[in-house]
Amino acid sequence: MIPDRVPERRSVYTGVGTRELFVEGDGPTVVLLHGFAHPADSWRPVLQRFAEARQSAVAVDMPGFGAADAAQPGAWLPQGDRFLTEVIAQHSGNGPVVLVGNSLGATLTVRAAASPVRLPIRGIVAMGTPGMGWTPLVNAALVGKGRMLTRLAAVGAPALVRRHGADRLVGHLVYGDRTTLDAELVRILSSQVHDRRSARELLQRAVLIKDEVDAEPKIAGVTCPTVIVHGRRDRIVALASSQGLHEAIPHSRLVVLDHAGHCPQLDAPDAIVELARELTAGSPGCRS
Repeated sequence: MIPDRVPERRSVYTGVGTRELFVEGDGPTVVLLHGFAHPADSWRPVLQRFAEARQSAVAVDMPGFGAADAAQPGAWLPQGDRFLTEVIAQHSGNGPVVLVGNSLGATLTVRAAASPVRLPIRGIVAMGTPGMGWTPLVNAALVGKGRMLTRLAAVGAPALVRRHGADRLVGHLVYGDRTTLDAELVRILSSQVHDRRSARELLQRAVLIKDEVDAEPKIAGVTCPTVIVHGRRDRIVALASSQGLHEAIPHSRLVVLDHAGHCPQLDAPDAIVELARELTAGSPGCRS
């Protein structure tokens, strides 16, 4: 079951109305960024643990996902950058924030840390960061004329069958250890693909954003404390991607979780909380 209820509120960043889940506590604040097609709910297991530890934290629905307003036409990453910059500014009242991102959220996290405009960031945890290698499954599903998942999304099926199939697929893709799977949370994560039209539109967006991420130059200029996390059972982003990011960021730390999948915050929330709290307790800021 989903952990005890975490408070929610509506907020606006760069004119984008959104929903955020939050935990009040001691600072600095940990800002949590979800992956593609996920809402902030993917952080509920982590937020519950932060609540128990009285650690200030916030997870926000990014533009176009969850309960946030739709993204504007055109490239998504610049919109995400502007959005995150304002989120950081809003939540840095207790000092520089710690950013923890998963997948697409990890891409934004690393981009914020590499920004030529120095942002109040204490350190980052980037999990399953794409851009330097995808698994064969993703290449088969989203690359070239085949684009297997796009074709499958167009296949008609009874609503109950489609929902069941979507739940099984999402559970398989995001978890590494199915014994930790939370069926209620999986249903929240899979809800965007429960009908054929939504599934087709979401997969079309996935192709566009994947192409956008792949076209970005290699990250450079990250000087804040950086922990790179990868689930060895990640079925979406190849381990080589996190290894490449580790090599590109001096003094970074690479942590490979043997039993985690693409969303380590679901398989190993205790480990992610520990890594984030190490950064909240460390020396703030980035190197010159």
